Amino acid sequence: MKVKNRLSLQFTLMFAILLVIVLLGIYLFVEHNRVRSFFNKLDDRALTIAQFYLAEDNLSEDNFKHIIKKFPRSLDNEAIRIYNDSYQPQFIPEDSIHWGKELLKQIINQKKIHLSTDNKQITGIYYKDNSGNYIIIVSAIDNSGNADMKELGLIMFFFFLFSLLITFLMGRIFSRVALYPIVKITGNLKAIRSSSLDKRLSVDQSKTDEIDLLSISINQLLEHLEQSFSSQKSFISHASHELRTPITMILGEAETTLMRERKTEEYKATLTSIAQEAGRLGGIISSLMDLMQTNLDTIDLQDVRIDELVWEILDEFEDTMPGSKVNVVYDLPHEALKYTIQGNRQLLFIAISNIIKNAIKFSNQKEIKCNIFCDAKSVNVVIADQGIGIVENDLREIFQPFFRSTNAIGYPGNGVGLSLSSNIIRVHNGTIKVKSELGKGTTFYISFPIYSN
Repeated sequence: MKVKNRLSLQFTLMFAILLVIVLLGIYLFVEHNRVRSFFNKLDDRALTIAQFYLAEDNLSEDNFKHIIKKFPRSLDNEAIRIYNDSYQPQFIPEDSIHWGKELLKQIINQKKIHLSTDNKQITGIYYKDNSGNYIIIVSAIDNSGNADMKELGLIMFFFFLFSLLITFLMGRIFSRVALYPIVKITGNLKAIRSSSLDKRLSVDQSKTDEIDLLSISINQLLEHLEQSFSSQKSFISHASHELRTPITMILGEAETTLMRERKTEEYKATLTSIAQEAGRLGGIISSLMDLMQTNLDTIDLQDVRIDELVWEILDEFEDTMPGSKVNVVYDLPHEALKYTIQGNRQLLFIAISNIIKNAIKFSNQKEIKCNIFCDAKSVNVVIADQGIGIVENDLREIFQPFFRSTNAIGYPGNGVGLSLSSNIIRVHNGTIKVKSELGKGTTFYISFPIYSN
């Protein structure tokens, strides 16, 4: 079922429920007033009968004449009975209509009662007269009122059906108007393909309703998709180049060496070159594997203290990169939980060590500063070097896989380290920013949200 049809039916159903409640309330209110009005007529009729039969001597001549005029005006299917205190019928003999003693006792006790049985309404009063006390019972059927209620019910029924039809048609129009912006968005999205991800949905800047928020969210998604496609193309291009280069070198060296007999030293030189290129290839593949494994969905998380993690990194550098100068400044509170984050220790080790390693590599033995501190919401690591810096135009691209700044070509590396670090920090809900001045140095700002049990 289409959404517009479902909306129309839902709208009609809600209106039908509301209309049934309103119409039923009106019907019950009118019926209640009809019953009460007819009981008032029965009460007046019972009093008229009592005065006609019993109170002639108590009324003035004019009042009694008025009673005589009113008495013949009977009600539909009217039945009158008069009983004395001994429950004996008076003035009017009983026929098929007979009232039991229990009802008569009830009238005496309550002085007045109203009863309804089938379509008949009954009034009983206890009338005290100077000649004795009597029980007056009048029963009748409100044929006119019942006919009016039936007519009202039919009118309400047809009005209900007609209202539902009008409501459904109006709901169709309303749903079509309400869904038009979504239909328009759907049509625009159909025109967007992988080759045209630069297109965006139009957004009315003068208002910010839910449709505009949806368009903005879709535009943001398209922006991410465009960046992802661009990054994927760049990754494939650079990865292909980086992998092809050592393979080409290995095959070239091997094919050249096998073209003729050579001396032992020449074979050794060729094998050494092949081993170096194979090692480089292995490093690229290892970096790619690390890059693909930066997904925390399948990795166990643990509590990691940032200060301990940096200590471990510096301890490793003492063995692998002797002569490196890293000055660490700790500005941490006494409570260790405030600089503890939740994450994967091995991946976090790789992320931060890659940045410190780059700072050492591009600083030419100059001192590296590493500042660790906390604020109200995060624990921060700031790594600053005094190296060659990064070209301003390259700052936006340095976290792309295999990208290398133009002034870093003479230094060893394959351009995967910063991309790997960025991915690891991102999946730990952290942020990484960089500021650099060419020839003066680079500063990386890493921030992780504070973990609290």
